[in-house]
Amino acid sequence: MSWKDKMKEWGGGDISFLSEDGECITFRVIGEPFLIEGNFRGNTTQRIGCPIVTADGFTLLIVGKRVGRRLAKHEDKFNAQAFDLIRHGEPGDVKATYELNRCNDEVLEKQLMAFDAKKITKKDIDEAVAAAQEVAQG
Repeated sequence: MSWKDKMKEWGGGDISFLSEDGECITFRVIGEPFLIEGNFRGNTTQRIGCPIVTADGFTLLIVGKRVGRRLAKHEDKFNAQAFDLIRHGEPGDVKATYELNRCNDEVLEKQLMAFDAKKITKKDIDEAVAAAQEVAQG
């Protein structure tokens, strides 16, 4: 069994988030956002779950509302371009900033845009959202 299969079996394998300084994810948005409510350091939180495709396949990217709003400005480009999201800030830093740009790798962007988003079922997305809700409550 592969790492990806084991992580899916153990839970949390269908969600992604950036937690380290300089960490980057390249993705294509493939669906509508979801509100993920939870707790962090004793405070109620609201995050955005973004259904995306990366080079590794489908995942639900968990981001803050600031990044969600920034992505929303590019909604008209979701079917034409992929994005790079880069985190700037130490682990646990609630004031971390995020840099959002068009994917600068033309080959990868073409690969992501060629992915058939219809392969991702409602069940796949629902399972990822449920996993994200569970992690958020942690």
